[in-house]
Amino acid sequence: MDFNYQSFMQPILNWWQGITELSTNTPIMITFWLVVAALLMSMLVILTLSRKVATYKGLLTFSATPTLVLDVKKATIRYANPAITAIFDQDNNTSHIVAKCCFERLSHLTDQTSVTNDVFHIKQLKKTLRYSAVQINYQGRRAWLCQIEHIDTNSSTISPWDMDGQIINSLFSSNSAFIHIKTLDGLILNCSPSWATQFGQSVEQVSGYFEHDFYSASKLEQIKSYEKSVLTGEIQEYEEWSTVDDNNILLQTIKYPLYDEHQKVVAILTVSNDQTEVMELNERLLSENGEHLRIEAELSRNNSLLNSVINATPDPVAFMNGNGKYVGANHGYCEVVGVKHADLIGMDRQHLFSHDKKSWLLEQENQLLVDGKSVRYEEFLHFSDQEPRWYEICKQRYVNSTNGESGILIIYRDLTERKRIEHELEQAIEKFDELSSIDELTKIANRRTFDSKLQHYWSTHHREVKEMSLLFCDVDSFKLYNDNYGHPMGDTVLANIAQVMDEQVHRGADLVARYGGEEFAVILPNTDEEGAIRLAIKIIAAVENLAIEHTHSKAAKHVTLSIGVATMCPEDESSEAQLLENADKALYLAKENGRNQYCVYRDEEREPAMVELNFDLLKS
Repeated sequence: MDFNYQSFMQPILNWWQGITELSTNTPIMITFWLVVAALLMSMLVILTLSRKVATYKGLLTFSATPTLVLDVKKATIRYANPAITAIFDQDNNTSHIVAKCCFERLSHLTDQTSVTNDVFHIKQLKKTLRYSAVQINYQGRRAWLCQIEHIDTNSSTISPWDMDGQIINSLFSSNSAFIHIKTLDGLILNCSPSWATQFGQSVEQVSGYFEHDFYSASKLEQIKSYEKSVLTGEIQEYEEWSTVDDNNILLQTIKYPLYDEHQKVVAILTVSNDQTEVMELNERLLSENGEHLRIEAELSRNNSLLNSVINATPDPVAFMNGNGKYVGANHGYCEVVGVKHADLIGMDRQHLFSHDKKSWLLEQENQLLVDGKSVRYEEFLHFSDQEPRWYEICKQRYVNSTNGESGILIIYRDLTERKRIEHELEQAIEKFDELSSIDELTKIANRRTFDSKLQHYWSTHHREVKEMSLLFCDVDSFKLYNDNYGHPMGDTVLANIAQVMDEQVHRGADLVARYGGEEFAVILPNTDEEGAIRLAIKIIAAVENLAIEHTHSKAAKHVTLSIGVATMCPEDESSEAQLLENADKALYLAKENGRNQYCVYRDEEREPAMVELNFDLLKS
């Protein structure tokens, strides 16, 4: 209800005037009425503020956006509008659950005045929410004003890998390694069955949940310490112990950064391989080293005992004495090197060396016998009558306790399957990078690649003080073409134009890109205005030579192109956005002056004419 302040104050003012006329010479009365006036003004201010509060509260009440006001210190709900319950099945307790989750995240952000587009998952409601918050003063207390939005965790805004999801899913499902992809705040986007199984869940059950739903707080802190370098674009590799099915296993973990279209790290790919068997074998061999050394002296006379021991080892294993002759080996090792066991014992190691590696291996093993430092390396080996395979080769020195002589223990570990999986992962990542940089329709660079290259060339030309040019192109009357010939024919036209534009560019540094819709752009590094104009003329002519019928065009009876040309030498006070804006202005004038032509941007402060029009093209 509106309050009529004039009608309320008029009698008071009349009364005040009559009284003051009687007592103007009395200081006490003046003071008294000044106090009365101050009280009246305070009442007016309070009434005004009350009306504003009621108005703001009314706006929040009728807003369709779910909104909460949370006390910063007490975590209590100061206000919740009806939309907060309507969006979650009208459950009266929902707002308290949402408020609790919001406050848990905001309690660590009290130093910030606003938080935008933060995402979290509420397990009780089985929903993932996005919220924005800003600190306000509400009824005299600091509070968070939060606006909530329910999102689908399978949307492209959360998982940019959906375009290649079938490849990743099939790769994960056939892989025994522990693999998962997550966002930077821990939301699980995808994982292999083995990663989900370690928590007693399926892939479907863990997708859309957060890492903190599965790991302890201490484990999460450890993961964050490993991922610090990953957030800067580095690949992190380390070993860690983990518990799976009540068994402790040693995992070799590799973390890869994944990027969005702006080359910003938005997700992390984690691949863990079980190294427990190799570790246990090495520990067993080391712990029983004394026993092995004792047995070696006897095996030099009788190989049967040694063969029975090392044949129980699943990996290929062999022993050499200090002279490089084999004194023991299991059947797995004999199969790898392609030599019968009877022929291998007593054979000189050099007989198995390839000529190109002979000196390197001899130097390596002689050094090992001297300093005792273990050697481990990977090698792609091709033995006779066998397919080439990857092996990790481990060598370490042992000492015969009976005679004090030294020898070398050799262990081969087959890495072929792991290498295959790593290769498939690399191919999947490379394919994703390729798909994210090429326009699918025209097969030229897309907007993301264009933005990245423009920023890169601007920086290098600023440093080297060189000119660069930009062509901004638009297909004339393209909407009319789509409306009359159909969108499939329009897509064909765009693909053909992109091809002929790309054919006119011959320098490797130049870039032709689809900017969006029917717009194209050409970046010309280290190119002056004259060179840019020559290329613009060639491109317009090449598009005309396609002779694609367009009877509805306002420029010609065939498909034509208009081009804006801009050239700049990057300076401190300018940016690549200015170059793009200049080219866009020139393109606008080319359109305004009849299309099927180019216009050149001119700086108004330096030259009186802003553009140069190609009227010859209009006459043709």
